Amino acid sequence: MKRFTLSILASAILLSGCNGDGVKIIKTQDKDRPAVLADFAGQWDMLGHGQIWSINESSLTTYNYNSKTCIKAETETAQDLKDALKYLSLSDSQDKLTFVSPASSNLTLSKLTSLPESCQDGQLTTEMTYPQLFDYVWLTLNEYYAFFELRGIDWQQVHTDYKPKVTDSMTQSEFIAIMDDIFTEFGDGHLSLSSDDGLSADGNKIDTLLKEALLRDDENVELAQAELNHNEFRVLKHLMQDGKLHTYEDSDALFYGKISERLGYVRIDKVSDMVADSSSDGIIPSVERDLANTDKIMEQVLTEFADVEAMIIDLRYNGGGYDNVSRKIAGYFTAEAYSFGSKQVSNKAHQGTPIELTVTPSESQRFTKPIYVLTGENTGSGGEVLAEALKALPHSKLVGEATNGSVSDSLTHELPGGWELSLSHQVYKNKAGEVLEKTGVTPDVLMPAYASVDHNLNTDTPIEFVIQTMDEVTTHQYDVAKLEESLHEALKNTGLPSLSVAVISGDQVVYEQAVGFADIAQNRLATVHTPYNVGSISKAVSAVAIMQQIEKGAVSLDDSVAEMNLTFDPNNPENSGDQITLRNLVTHTSGIKDSDMILCTYYVHETGLPLAKTFGTSLCDDPVPVTQDLETFLAHDYFNLNGRYVGSGIYYDEESGFPNRVLGYSNVGSALAVHAVEQKTGLDLAKDMQKHIFSPLKMDNTNWYHTNLKENNPKAIQYSIDSDGVQHALPEYSYATFYDGDLNVSSHDLSKLLIAIANNGVYDDVRILQQASVEKMLSAQSEVFTIPYKQGVFWYWDGSFFGHNGGDPGTHASMSYNKETRTGVIILANGEDAILGKNQIDSQLNGLASSLYRYGVQYPASNK
Repeated sequence: MKRFTLSILASAILLSGCNGDGVKIIKTQDKDRPAVLADFAGQWDMLGHGQIWSINESSLTTYNYNSKTCIKAETETAQDLKDALKYLSLSDSQDKLTFVSPASSNLTLSKLTSLPESCQDGQLTTEMTYPQLFDYVWLTLNEYYAFFELRGIDWQQVHTDYKPKVTDSMTQSEFIAIMDDIFTEFGDGHLSLSSDDGLSADGNKIDTLLKEALLRDDENVELAQAELNHNEFRVLKHLMQDGKLHTYEDSDALFYGKISERLGYVRIDKVSDMVADSSSDGIIPSVERDLANTDKIMEQVLTEFADVEAMIIDLRYNGGGYDNVSRKIAGYFTAEAYSFGSKQVSNKAHQGTPIELTVTPSESQRFTKPIYVLTGENTGSGGEVLAEALKALPHSKLVGEATNGSVSDSLTHELPGGWELSLSHQVYKNKAGEVLEKTGVTPDVLMPAYASVDHNLNTDTPIEFVIQTMDEVTTHQYDVAKLEESLHEALKNTGLPSLSVAVISGDQVVYEQAVGFADIAQNRLATVHTPYNVGSISKAVSAVAIMQQIEKGAVSLDDSVAEMNLTFDPNNPENSGDQITLRNLVTHTSGIKDSDMILCTYYVHETGLPLAKTFGTSLCDDPVPVTQDLETFLAHDYFNLNGRYVGSGIYYDEESGFPNRVLGYSNVGSALAVHAVEQKTGLDLAKDMQKHIFSPLKMDNTNWYHTNLKENNPKAIQYSIDSDGVQHALPEYSYATFYDGDLNVSSHDLSKLLIAIANNGVYDDVRILQQASVEKMLSAQSEVFTIPYKQGVFWYWDGSFFGHNGGDPGTHASMSYNKETRTGVIILANGEDAILGKNQIDSQLNGLASSLYRYGVQYPASNK
């Protein structure tokens, strides 16, 4: 739970101090009557928290302090605290006050003889300028924050750098912006400073889901996040046996269903507010209801799952809540009490005694069969406590990514002017003594926890991994007959001339088929051996050739492109900094863009004139034949101020046109990468690929030049489909930058290449790349923020899928392989509706891709 702004007790409930002093806990001096607030009168200091409770017979007042400043915070009456009294107790010596938090562990306070001088009337701070607020925040963190060293923060340097920027005359927004700059470096979800009008600075790290939402819609992030969550629920329902996710009453905290008769699924999104509750009777009754409702929910779930043999517990979206709810849930998965770690106040102000974190078995139902716990970056706070508690069980396995690493309870200080500061002051450790902050709870099986490509395919990779691990066949399996039906339905619905597909399981093609016509006019049917233009999948093939040259030591990704024997300089003349490297070109981070004249570089083979004329555009009316030679195109027509195809510009605007600033997908940049390798090595890479990739893999229906394909097996004619569904045959065309998208390959041949890459460079005992080269090609080669996926050498990852897609006039192609489920799908089509039509085919083919992927995922279990 991040924090509450509710009451003194709301804050205390979320704190856990140390009760390890060996004191005997008693109630009041008179044990024969109920406790009253006066029994606990005095000044009580929470060591290591910077908080004092001042209690008299009628009220409790909280003071927040550091070594220089004291602030009088909230006062609550005895009536407000009536539900808390049963959780308060005194030591024999009357100098320790313990609050037995129903939500977390005990909080022990030490008695003071009087309030500190700074907390006396007349000395209290009641107003703060922005410089004073900055000083209070800085000093309070300096004394009570626990993780400067762990998070790599030089806190003194922060003061030196930022204090001069804070002035009395600045606006609130300007002050918040400064604090946000500071806190962002922490990556701590429990660190925040907020105003009473909603502005806040926080230390949250930008996790995978938030990044995707930002890149989808940075002006309405919450809406984008809601859309992602909606898509995930849609997928989950699809995976359930009955197509539903069930809840207890109207809970939005926990959802469950059966994937099969043997496998149950539970998604726990929070460990507080377990059932929707509109009551306003205070935080303590609310926590008590949460604990009671947790029992009711878990008993219902385990009753439903009485016969399942294993269970998935999905914590990937669990933002936190109460430790005791987490521990109670864990109690339903053990037959014995156990310890899973410790927590301890640990900062400059105080080193508390560690408190053992324990789980007590449920007295009603217990599930001790295998459990698979899914975790990710969005598993935070109390969700991480639950993850660690479950990880400690012998029959559990954690799958996914490390959790958020914001585990500490939140320490909250209320400040003048409606400001509120929240920080992390405790150290949580696992049973092995390893600190969980920053690192998080680490999985036993590491894989991406979230991916929007999963949504497109109606799948969820971590869940599919568990299904495969159990050799489980679900109700959503596809047999060949059902797959054939899906393929023909896709052909009909899209209006495409033909489709050629392949499904890979492990290192084998387990299904391949082609339907429709490769050439409508000639009534030539498509086969799995028919060559198709595959658009930008060509880049992925070119990447293999580049990696072969890197293996030989002939080139390096760090080569400066201008020094690779080029006859021109492709660097932005406005840039005096880092120059373009080969790595920039193969990751689309060079700053080079495709100009607005790029369509004019497509030429018809028969005439040499622009293909654009076929579509009736007036953009390319130049009567001179299109440049067809790559060297001429790059040196004279593009990277030349007066070049024929420069148009409105060949670099992105301002600094975005410099290397390593943004992801800017560039076909020209891609062709430049291959050309630069050719220039440095002296090779014709089209011929070299034929010799060192296509021939060894027996890719007999693959060639960069359509005229070199077998006469009795020509490539499929390309068609552009208009808004009325009419298929328009396109003339054979190409472009000077052909390496970026003009490869011709059959689905059968392409499956061989994909298997080779998935199998660390080997297909059918033929090696085309060393394993280290494959790993390098597929690994992230750039950290530019605007890359929405992991960008390798042209190949890219989305979640657990790697591959590439392709599109061009008359072309639709997709190629992907899931590393975790070892399932690959290839779809090639000789048509598109993006240019003349409704641009619907891409989304329509998601259904086919989902069916093909489902067949591949279930193939091992279905064919045991």
